[in-house]
Amino acid sequence: MSAEWTIDLAIAPPSALGRIASAINRRPKRMFGILKTENEYVGNVEDEEFEVWERRQRAVRLRGRVQARAGGTRMELRLVLPLRTRILIGLFFGLYIVVAIGIASRPPETVLSAGEMLTAVAGAVVLALIFLAAAERQRRDLRAFVDSLFTDVTRL
Repeated sequence: MSAEWTIDLAIAPPSALGRIASAINRRPKRMFGILKTENEYVGNVEDEEFEVWERRQRAVRLRGRVQARAGGTRMELRLVLPLRTRILIGLFFGLYIVVAIGIASRPPETVLSAGEMLTAVAGAVVLALIFLAAAERQRRDLRAFVDSLFTDVTRL
């Protein structure tokens, strides 16, 4: 799935932004008044640009720009990892490395063996795969969210 794409729609730019603004920052449906049953999208819409993310999964954000074109609107969309997310991921893996080395170098053997290093690397790979799977799911959800807003609009 590409991180950047465009959608050409047969509606005016203010209408496209209005649909996005009305779909975000809404209270989600709840089961028994407690359990959230659907994703809750939040964000902001300003001038010709917008940013949307899922409230509980804010690692991946959708940023878009709406431009007028002959017969409608062109939406340029891209999925991004904000600076805060990149810093936190770096800190998390840095801390993982420090803890793994600290645990492996405890007495009686203070030298790291190849097996211990392999175990630490395997753990880091598993964590990275979990992070990548979660990010891919967030990308799919954000793309489906935008597509669902414009299902009734003719594509150009």
